[in-house]
Amino acid sequence: MTLIYTIDILGTFAFAISGALVASDKKFDLFGVLIIAFVTAVGGGMLRDILINAHPINWICDLNYLWTIFLAVFLTFLFKSKIAYLSKTLFLFDTIGISVFTLLGLQKGLSFDLHPLIALIMGMISAVFGEMC
Repeated sequence: MTLIYTIDILGTFAFAISGALVASDKKFDLFGVLIIAFVTAVGGGMLRDILINAHPINWICDLNYLWTIFLAVFLTFLFKSKIAYLSKTLFLFDTIGISVFTLLGLQKGLSFDLHPLIALIMGMISAVFGEMC
């Protein structure tokens, strides 16, 4: 397991918790929470991969992304009462996810020989488009 892969999984976990917290606060059922956590966690990277024609899209071929999202949702449901009182928790997970996915998206754009400015935009897309749900 490489460092970049580990960071990617951790970023996925952080964004999934962020999405699960928001969906849970809005009183979504378990299926709704899973969908919002999924889109928040992998939506930006999936859009980036589609834009730069990077196939296969990583979560389709690697079930660790899905297991990570399921684990994040499960832990959010288990410990929601504990973390609900921490007002900065959502901000913390958003910050971790945004920073990780910006760097990973930039790195992936550069690995596809994109112009550095375009690679930077791909990093921003990776970081924020999942969060827009």
